[in-house]
Amino acid sequence: MTGRLLGRGRGISALIAAAAAAALLLSSCASGTSADEAGSQRVSGESGLVGSQPDGGDPVSGGTLTFGSLGLPATLDPARTTATGSTGGTEMAAVYDVLVRLDSESDEFKPQLAKGLSVSDDGLTWTLKLRDGVTFSNGEQLDADAVLWSINRYLSNKGADTQLWSESVTEMSAPDDSTVLFTLSAPWATFPNMLATGPGMIVAEQADEGEKFTPIGAGPFVLDEQKPNESISLKRRAGYWDGDANLDSILFLPATGGQQQLEMFETGQLDMFFIVDAGIGAKVADADYPAYLNVMNAGNAVLINNAEGHPGADLRVRQALIQAFDPVAFDERTQDGLGRPSVALFSSASRWHSGAPDSQYDPESARALLDAAKADGYDGKISFTTRQAPEAQARAVALQAMLNAVGFDAEINYVNSVSDIIRVINVDKSYDLGQTGLNIRDSAPFLKLYSAFHSGSSANASGYSNSKMDELLSSLKSAGTQEQTQSILDDVEALFTADVPTLPIAAQDNIVVWRPTVHGTSHSYADIMLLGGAWIA
Repeated sequence: MTGRLLGRGRGISALIAAAAAAALLLSSCASGTSADEAGSQRVSGESGLVGSQPDGGDPVSGGTLTFGSLGLPATLDPARTTATGSTGGTEMAAVYDVLVRLDSESDEFKPQLAKGLSVSDDGLTWTLKLRDGVTFSNGEQLDADAVLWSINRYLSNKGADTQLWSESVTEMSAPDDSTVLFTLSAPWATFPNMLATGPGMIVAEQADEGEKFTPIGAGPFVLDEQKPNESISLKRRAGYWDGDANLDSILFLPATGGQQQLEMFETGQLDMFFIVDAGIGAKVADADYPAYLNVMNAGNAVLINNAEGHPGADLRVRQALIQAFDPVAFDERTQDGLGRPSVALFSSASRWHSGAPDSQYDPESARALLDAAKADGYDGKISFTTRQAPEAQARAVALQAMLNAVGFDAEINYVNSVSDIIRVINVDKSYDLGQTGLNIRDSAPFLKLYSAFHSGSSANASGYSNSKMDELLSSLKSAGTQEQTQSILDDVEALFTADVPTLPIAAQDNIVVWRPTVHGTSHSYADIMLLGGAWIA
């Protein structure tokens, strides 16, 4: 059996819904959700394929597809680069492929590089079956031992979510060349999502033989040239298991800002690009370009440091923060009212929405809570760490004004880059409030919730700790039905509302856009685009 995905997003912003109302909602093909097997429907508000795309006819061989990435990865090593569509996952999937993929239409994880994936009746053993004759680009066989070596390398290098994997997977074994067994300590209903990202990108042993890492995988492309911060060029390889790619090559370019990316796209300099800008998303919808929309829960958020010695250690301060914040006014000031403002973990845009309010704005109550904290010695000072970028500065100033209006003495601490944000928040933890995005995916919400809020998670940068939350997350991990999942997430939302460990600002639209002449693209888990079957008409 395959692992059932536990849900999808239900909302698109009003502008996108209006602009795409007559668009095609496109169905899946053998290698994922294809933009060419289209059924003419109104967009229902769900995450999924939007926009109009003409019939591409038969696949065409040749050409270079130019992709505007949100940010180029420093390395194509999946053990050192988080594999999501916004952080290099699409680039790495083109080189390595993934063991399993997300089928966005059926809500299931399905085999991709692997041939099959099944789970035992007790939920404790997952069996991965490999295809015969699959080779890496250097000619080595991709067999069970190669899978074990690559995953063990990933764990030893402490790739993303290594801690959770190590706590959950008690044993990996290869009873024969085409079978890998994963034995779990407890049932994990969405375990396949791990095999759809970094751990499921299998690296050949030869990749580590030189002085520097060499990206050698079993995907449809190989690295041609990498210019740090400038471009990554991939070329078609011979011998890919699913038939040689249609494209001769792919050129990945870094984001230069949403508006400039759109202009490059409209003038033909880009064939595809990834955006999170609501204003650019609205323009894309107005133009009815084909795209994949994925709504991220709490995609914009303010992380609150709950540790002793910081204002957020006081529950009254955390409650005052969320009641001082007006998400609708914030959205009007920072995104021209085009976003999805909400302080709920799962907003009304989510499949898992529990009915939690999108706003708790109550300035009088915020002042009363803050006055009570001040009466016990709190001086009202609080700092917000964010980037120097203009859009980040606009958000910071709007937040500062709302906090100061109820009696906080809020300061802004600007840093130069995302790397600096990570250092201050995740490494030094020397912050009161910090710019972040929880990015909880409807398809498998457990992973991000565990990472952000479990007291034992090494990625829990807020220092939040509540044994009740730990228990809920353990139950969520093994939930096997949508009903069970919804019930547990309702309890998670209620506890989150009471404890306020983080201040969500809005759900976020992740959008991958392509030209109508581009066909055969496939959207997988974590916004990774699979491009082995893509062609340009």
